[in-house]
Amino acid sequence: MIHFQRPVFFLLLLLVPAFVLLRRAGVLRAVSLPLPLGNWNGFIPKKYPRVYILHRLSQYMLAAAFILTVTALAEPVRQTAEALYATPGQALMFVIDSSPSMAAQDMGMQTRLDAAKQMIHAFTEQYAGDSFGLTALGSSAAVLIPPTIDRQTFLTRLDQLHAGEFGDGTAIGMGLASAVLHLTQYSAIPSSIILFTDGDNNTGEIHPRAAAEIIKHKKIGFYIIGLGKSGYAPIKYFDPIQQKEISGTLHTVFNEAELQKTARYGNGRYFSAKSPEVLAEIFQHLSQKIPATQPARTVNKLHYLDRTLLLIVLGLGAAAWLIRRIGMQAVS
Repeated sequence: MIHFQRPVFFLLLLLVPAFVLLRRAGVLRAVSLPLPLGNWNGFIPKKYPRVYILHRLSQYMLAAAFILTVTALAEPVRQTAEALYATPGQALMFVIDSSPSMAAQDMGMQTRLDAAKQMIHAFTEQYAGDSFGLTALGSSAAVLIPPTIDRQTFLTRLDQLHAGEFGDGTAIGMGLASAVLHLTQYSAIPSSIILFTDGDNNTGEIHPRAAAEIIKHKKIGFYIIGLGKSGYAPIKYFDPIQQKEISGTLHTVFNEAELQKTARYGNGRYFSAKSPEVLAEIFQHLSQKIPATQPARTVNKLHYLDRTLLLIVLGLGAAAWLIRRIGMQAVS
């Protein structure tokens, strides 16, 4: 919403019709100064159409510059309402399986990895007062983004994550352990780990159940979302090791029983997402289990627009000068 702090300055716009009337009545005459910059108000014969058009265009630019100058003097202000959070919120650590099988396209028109990213994007929109962290796992695991309130940085790294980035494997235990390690410094605030995966733990020095026990001991919320389903699915991804694109058909077998056990060991819960519709329902359920931090109040923030308008005025004035000084001479 835009309002003006000094609307009385809009009375200056009355000078425009007054100027036009006085010119037509002959009271005011065009001023011609013998400057090398050209005659800004000289008569332009209409027999030179291109010159006449440029002349009129420069006049309109100057008129627009005058109107914007008056608008800037009226001090336009745009008011926005921003949420003010009284508490630091909670820390949400997303652990994403980036093994090549996550490139399988069996989540509607999306791959499993893209479906996970879309759900995480939805989280960031509804959890503005909370911190987000990102851990990725493959044959190894790493914390890519520690919990941060910098949502743009978090989403940028999330979108850059691709299947096969951390090798051909699924080190679920390593991924969970890395996430817990970075959440220990947030023990003063509620925290949760949300794991997206489509397979069994088949590599890594830490067993998923051992990592789940630590999650339970630290009293961290724990949720596992199994993406996709058993069977054949088209797959296409770029292998960073072989430096080539891999495509074909993948046959996957989903061991949901082991994922359910891991969730129980961590006092958490397992969800099976075999379609985008089910994944959307899971998001709604998690939104209830993990309520977003509510702002204490909203504050009105003012954004002054006068400087922006004055920059436009300078641009219009310079453009009008160039048209009369260079453009009209070039076409005459």
